[in-house]
Amino acid sequence: MPFELHPEIPPEGRPREEVLPAAYMARAQEGVNRLAASVGLNLRLHERLINSRPTLQAAEFARGQGRFNAMHAELMKAYWDDGRDVSDMSVLRDVAARAGVDVAGMEAAVTENRFGDYLDARRQEAEELGITGIPAHVIADKYLVMGAQPYDLFERVMAKVGVPKRDSQSASSV
Repeated sequence: MPFELHPEIPPEGRPREEVLPAAYMARAQEGVNRLAASVGLNLRLHERLINSRPTLQAAEFARGQGRFNAMHAELMKAYWDDGRDVSDMSVLRDVAARAGVDVAGMEAAVTENRFGDYLDARRQEAEELGITGIPAHVIADKYLVMGAQPYDLFERVMAKVGVPKRDSQSASSV
């Protein structure tokens, strides 16, 4: 489900320190860096928070074309690996082209706010479930796991709902 994390951020973005308390950011950054390193990722943290609405709209347009997975992967690469502002239309055009999405159609959808009502409804739905951040996972309609969490937490929750743990050989072949 799409979730607009900071809808109050203006289109030009805002410096991170204006939005998030320094102590919170230090804890969050340390946690994200630790988890990312444990799985071999190097995430570029941004100095500015972006308004994610254009990005979410572009992703929804891609979903309608059957290209959501490709678009999502390209958006994550652009944002986390390349440190690009994925709310910027020129970046979205480039990402859409790499994902095989109709670039002109995507740009029109974003400009027209075509998925605005849908995004608003999904945010309301998430808030009703108690979701206030990303990532968020609702497991078996019973457990909510929010934020970047270690793998063993997911293993424990899945065990509680009766999902058997995979052996390492079957997990690596998925």
